[in-house]
Amino acid sequence: MPGKIHESKLWRFMLVTAVFVVLGPPIGGLVAWLGMGASSLRSPLPFILGSYSEGIWLALGTGMIVAGAGLWLNMTSWLVPAVATLIVNALFFVLTAGMDFSQADYPAVLLGVGHAFLLPSFVAAWLCWLITRKLLLAQDVDRSAA
Repeated sequence: MPGKIHESKLWRFMLVTAVFVVLGPPIGGLVAWLGMGASSLRSPLPFILGSYSEGIWLALGTGMIVAGAGLWLNMTSWLVPAVATLIVNALFFVLTAGMDFSQADYPAVLLGVGHAFLLPSFVAAWLCWLITRKLLLAQDVDRSAA
């Protein structure tokens, strides 16, 4: 007998991804504020609210990779959000930098962007992974009993 909709892999995929999209950007914004704005006593509000403009795409991609790997490939290690973060940030950089790889300043720009985005992205992905881990580990009840 098929399971209820809220127990299906597709439902859990959407729920895990939604957690990443909703919570990931403000977590990353707070980490960015701690790294760049806290020492100067700037308000964290611009960092947190502004995090959705770019962070939502990073969170969506990372959440989809983490959910897919956990639910369909049974890969639920803490390494999954770390690797997903690297992949999504690299893809984001390549798609938004608008630079030719042969330009001399490309590595400098890559380091600058990595400095601004990677640590907040790692922390946000890891915390979202911790929050959603039980959903990723839950048995698939959609399968019929053998």
